[in-house]
Amino acid sequence: MSAPRLVFTSISEPRKSLLTIFNIALWLANSQFIDEDEDDSGEDETPEEKAERKSIEEDSYLTVDKLIAKYGYPAEVHQVTTEDGYILTMHRIRGKQGAQPFFLQHGLVDSSAGYVIMGPNVSLAYLLADNNYDVWLGNARGNRYSRNHTTLDPDGKKFWEFSWHEIGIYDLPAMIDYVLKTTGFKRLQYAGHSQGCTAFFVMCSMRPEYNKKVIMMQALAPAVYAQETEEHPYIRAINLYFNTLVGSSITEMFHNEFRFLCRMTEETERLCIEAVFGIVGRNWNEFNRKMFPVILGHYPAGVAAKQVKHFIQVIKTGKFAPYSYSTNKNMLLYKEREPPSYNLTAVTVPTYVYYSKNDLLCHPTDVEAMYADLGRPIGKYLIPQKEFNHMDFLWAINVRRLVYARMMQVLGKYKDRRNNASVYPTPKDATKPDDGDSKEVK
Repeated sequence: MSAPRLVFTSISEPRKSLLTIFNIALWLANSQFIDEDEDDSGEDETPEEKAERKSIEEDSYLTVDKLIAKYGYPAEVHQVTTEDGYILTMHRIRGKQGAQPFFLQHGLVDSSAGYVIMGPNVSLAYLLADNNYDVWLGNARGNRYSRNHTTLDPDGKKFWEFSWHEIGIYDLPAMIDYVLKTTGFKRLQYAGHSQGCTAFFVMCSMRPEYNKKVIMMQALAPAVYAQETEEHPYIRAINLYFNTLVGSSITEMFHNEFRFLCRMTEETERLCIEAVFGIVGRNWNEFNRKMFPVILGHYPAGVAAKQVKHFIQVIKTGKFAPYSYSTNKNMLLYKEREPPSYNLTAVTVPTYVYYSKNDLLCHPTDVEAMYADLGRPIGKYLIPQKEFNHMDFLWAINVRRLVYARMMQVLGKYKDRRNNASVYPTPKDATKPDDGDSKEVK
């Protein structure tokens, strides 16, 4: 059989351009980041290693529900329709009768897979299931599990006319209401990563009645304020791309374009990892390279170009605000020349924030500024490992010890003092980050 080669004849022009950007990123990774002493062993596989590789390969192709079932957890698939007609898929690890529902929402270009792909000994969804929660995994409109609509065609432009603003005001409320109706609970626990926090704060500020439906918010690497991200080279490259003729017309991005490219050889795989590090922060020590094929099988999962453009607007303007159109359209929509900022003081859900020093997308200064503006912050935890990056909150080898141990303590504190409102410190008492001490969660 001849060696595999890239064929672009069936790829649209916008996706060709995205691949060009990614190839540039690979070149930058090759020229700037490669460690010469990294060991790529070519030894023959043992039977155990061969079985492990086959299992990893299988995990890269399984859908989330089948992935959950493979590891012995009760898996369900649910369909939720939003007020504006988008049909969303939710995955569930069903808890025992009466188990508290816990809703997990993914970040940009991710899906529900982000909370399960690293396996039962690492991923948050399994940890919560093991601690007797009824775990619900959301999927925002436009990703691979939510590419349906009651009337719109996902291959058409109209389908993609949304940002994380719509995810906040339509998707999250629809999924939360569905979970509560299905389980019979009045409130649920919530955790979000990156855009999963962005959309949550949009929801709570724009539809404040939903504050009452959430017990507590665990905010992992919240992508909200972004003044310190303006000089990020990859963000600048994507912004330049949007200003080109092709880039200005694109509607959908990052829908599995790189899976084949990154797995051609060990070297291209390594370069792809370095390209990811160039975006989120470099941390080889916490990255399980064996699991990269699984990551590639599920990530990226597709987004609307408008979501990315909206984040770039936040970076450039320094304002956490709805999408900005032309002056005339802004006046029509917002009654102002520029969209007004979201009111974070309206977010009255008790919110605990987790952040890190090496997160190139959520700078600690921005996270702390956001934290100070929240309506009910109850604590913040700066990850004690200085290399910890944006995706380590999901992928790190020791994420349970470094992050989730603290989360389980916070959740346990609430369980132990269910009827005592003083469990939540006042905003004045919650301004200092935790000291970083945590016990390992098995």
